[in-house]
Amino acid sequence: MLVLTPKGVDVFIERFSSKDRESYWDNYNLIIWKKNPTGFSNKKGLFKNNSWGIAENLSISTDGTWKMSDKYVKYFK
Repeated sequence: MLVLTPKGVDVFIERFSSKDRESYWDNYNLIIWKKNPTGFSNKKGLFKNNSWGIAENLSISTDGTWKMSDKYVKYFK
């Protein structure tokens, strides 16, 4: 489990983005969007950049950090 501060989230947003995926702030939530045509019928689906995708919403925890799964470690190496 990754535990990120606001600066860590900014680094992640910068390194994660590409043409098929994007991450961005939504107030204090981190949104991770990945292009996927099944987003049209998915409950987490989101239409962005003229295509459907699936969005993952990471909320801030009570200690002021964001907890991410280990699958995102590769964006910090």
